[in-house]
Amino acid sequence: MIFLLLFPVLVLGEIQLQSNVSSNVTFEDNERFQEQEHFHVFSHCNEDLLGKYSLLICWDQFHSEMKDINKELWCEWDQVIRPYNELTKCIESLTTYLGCYFPNQVVQDFFIQIHSSFFQACPEEEELFPDAPSGVVLTLTLIPVSLIPILVFLVVWKSKICD
Repeated sequence: MIFLLLFPVLVLGEIQLQSNVSSNVTFEDNERFQEQEHFHVFSHCNEDLLGKYSLLICWDQFHSEMKDINKELWCEWDQVIRPYNELTKCIESLTTYLGCYFPNQVVQDFFIQIHSSFFQACPEEEELFPDAPSGVVLTLTLIPVSLIPILVFLVVWKSKICD
């Protein structure tokens, strides 16, 4: 596993970081602060290699973990959170190793592919409870409301008897 992650460094050579650290700072005043993939160390991103290695390393690992989970449980977040978290960490590590900005378009496409392969049949939102019939709501509202005047009358009547 470590060899596969180090392979791009061995093939492409060591990624050279800029020696001037102060030029590697991005301030919010700069209107392009959200376009980090075009800045600094991320300009040496090999997106083709990122796509290949994400499939080779992260996809295979996630796929083997998902095979161990019953297909009917793929929509249960409690069942898939660990493999999904491992997939996210794998992609993030791989992206950083290859000198790419995380997240980027390759990573986004990769996760779309994952979701279309494994989670396409899952409902987008949890099912909401249906509204109760109006007769039930009316009955459950009127009973306590009608008891209030009766209880007030009993308290006043009891206090008059005690005096």
